[in-house]
Amino acid sequence: MAPKVLAAVITLLINISAGVVVFFAMLLGMNGFSESDANYGIVAYIILAVAVSITMALLAAVGVHLLMKRNFRPVSAAVISIVVFATFGSVLKVVCSVVGILVADFVRVNF
Repeated sequence: MAPKVLAAVITLLINISAGVVVFFAMLLGMNGFSESDANYGIVAYIILAVAVSITMALLAAVGVHLLMKRNFRPVSAAVISIVVFATFGSVLKVVCSVVGILVADFVRVNF
């Protein structure tokens, strides 16, 4: 049980850190948008980023469980799961930032 919880918590912390870095990069990318248009993109990013972080943490715990069923040692299973789901979550955060910018652009053009 401890490796699952540890993997979930570490993955969550890594994803939150990646989310903050990507958020500030997204703010730089949204330079030139008015504040009212950019707010929609920021809210969309925050909602998606929180969903990705929670999902990756849960999947990391499930990954540890599945790897331990295949006779991996708990530490090895936790490390593999953390690396895989932290990386995948970080890539998804970049995708979420692009979606946030597209939402802000959609609002700027259509409303």
